[in-house]
Amino acid sequence: MTALAVEPTKVRRPRVSLQLLRITLVLHTTLVIAQPIAAGYFLAGNVDAMTNIHSPIGGSLWMVAFIQTIVAACYTFAGRGRIWPTVASALLIVAELTQIVYGYAQNFAVHIPLGTAIVTAVIWMTVWSFRSTARLSRREAKR
Repeated sequence: MTALAVEPTKVRRPRVSLQLLRITLVLHTTLVIAQPIAAGYFLAGNVDAMTNIHSPIGGSLWMVAFIQTIVAACYTFAGRGRIWPTVASALLIVAELTQIVYGYAQNFAVHIPLGTAIVTAVIWMTVWSFRSTARLSRREAKR
């Protein structure tokens, strides 16, 4: 009897694309955390915090989300990672553009809860990206 050696198929996992996604998410997290801090400085009486910190960062966050979406798409398609980070990143573009509109309109009933949701989502995605499950391919994640 001859035993046939069956080699397991090599599973392609996201590596470089995951590292790029992590870098982008850390940058995004840093910027979104700076937003409520800058708003707090404004509310504490530093009127320059709104024009010098909060507005410029808020106006550029959607661009970071756009870059994050491109990187997440590379993670999803080239790295064979999960699909949801790309979808969530695209939704963050919409949420952050909406946030700009309501911020300039001074509609704080929408601006503050939406900002809280954005901060929560970006932090959650960043934490997830450093977990071991982020390294799994789509095929492995389905098991």
